[in-house]
Formats: sequence, C-alpha cells, structure tokens
Amino acid sequence: MCTLIALHRPYPRVPLLVAANRDEYLDRPAAGPALREHGARRVLAPRDLRAGGTWLGLNDCGVFAALTNRPNPKPDPARRSRGLLVLDALAQPTAGRAAEALAALPARAYNPFNLFVSDGEDAFVAVYQDAPRVTELAPGVHVIGNADPDDRSAPKIARLLDAAERVAAGPREWWLEGLAAVCRGHDGEGPLGAACVHHGGYGTRSSTLLRIDGDPARSELRFSDGPPCRTDLRDLTPLLHELPHPGVAADGGAQVGSLR
Repeated sequence: MCTLIALHRPYPRVPLLVAANRDEYLDRPAAGPALREHGARRVLAPRDLRAGGTWLGLNDCGVFAALTNRPNPKPDPARRSRGLLVLDALAQPTAGRAAEALAALPARAYNPFNLFVSDGEDAFVAVYQDAPRVTELAPGVHVIGNADPDDRSAPKIARLLDAAERVAAGPREWWLEGLAAVCRGHDGEGPLGAACVHHGGYGTRSSTLLRIDGDPARSELRFSDGPPCRTDLRDLTPLLHELPHPGVAADGGAQVGSLR
C-alpha cells in the first residue's frame, strides 16, 4: 500500500479516520476484508494471498495497523514479508505495545517500510530503513506514503497533506466523502505521483475508508476492490459491527465497548 491518510483524534468523539490506497502489481493475488482469527485476537483485514500477510487491519481491541513500502531498488526476497508485521501489530492489545514491538525489531531483517498503528488514544509510526525508528504522532492529519511520514519535501505527500487538511477543516459529516475524493485523484508528478495510480501492470489495486466513532451508528467501513476512480466503494460496515472495539466516552476518554 502506498498512500495512507490518517486523521488521528480529529474530534473528541472521533478517534480515527483512515483513507488508504493500496498500490501493487496487478497480478499479485489478494482477498478482500474479512473477519479472521489471528492467535488470541479477532481481526478485520484483507489478505495477501502470496505471502499470507496484509497491508492493513483492525483488531478486537481497537488497534488499527497499516503498512506502506519505502523505495528499495534491490529488495531482498529472503527477508520476512513486511505484510506479516501488520498481523504482528494486530496481535497486540494497544498501539503502545505494538510500537514497543516495532522498536525492538532486529536490524536488516526486513525490506524498508513505514508502519502506522493507532488505538484511538495513541498513534505511532515506525520507519524501518535497515533498523526501526518509532515516533509518536500528535492528534491531527498525517500522511504516510513511500517517503518519510508527513514529509512536505516529497511533492506527493505535501499535496495529499494539503488536501486532507482541507477535508478535516470542513463539516464532519463529509469527512469520508472528502477523503474518498482525495483517493480518486490523478493529479501528480509522473505516473506514480497521483493518489490513484495507473502504470501498466502496476497501480492502485484497492481503496479503504474507515471511520471509528464514539457513536457506533456512525462508524463505517468501505472498500473498493479496484482503483477507486472507477470501482464503487462497497459498504462493509456490517463486518465492522461484528468486531468489538473500544468506543469513546462522552468526555472523549476511551471506554470498552462494541459495535454490535
């Protein structure tokens, strides 16, 4: 996955909104989001059918994790699949515990990546370039792509940050629609500079929109199994409703709840 827009605690009763485009070779097999058992956790995630991992997911403790790859002209195929790290993060009960595990990863064990984790209270991003570097994120708008997170010197990230900040400054009831429009965009430098990529046998394979809300009726999950510019976003919210997760109390503090 190459574009992740995260609104971390943008409003007291809205702990997380996510818009994510997965860019991948078109012939790499994958399955869409489903409820899956992973150790002691129940997770809602798609699946990479080649290596067995995933690019994003949410667990039954409310931990969300998502991966983007960093540029690497000579990836080492012998290293462990980065998609398995998302499952490792989803095995944890909190974002803090996931961040600790990411910070303890051995050097030169993975090809480069960025990995975002959030549980509605805390959010972190791990940058792995031969060794891990984990940073806690402040509430607000964040863009994690193929460069350093929120790096405005990267034109694509700067443009997406500006677009996402405009969405976040608008009416809350239009946040998901606004982020969906950003994910459909084709503005950018070169074939890989747009949010929605089309480049021969490589491009945007799917798009995910997720809203976790203190009001269960307002939590949503939408997914397009194809580029969002020409593939409808399916409403998968019923799957989200089957997954217990921490809600948000009226004062903005976390409380254990369920979307049922």
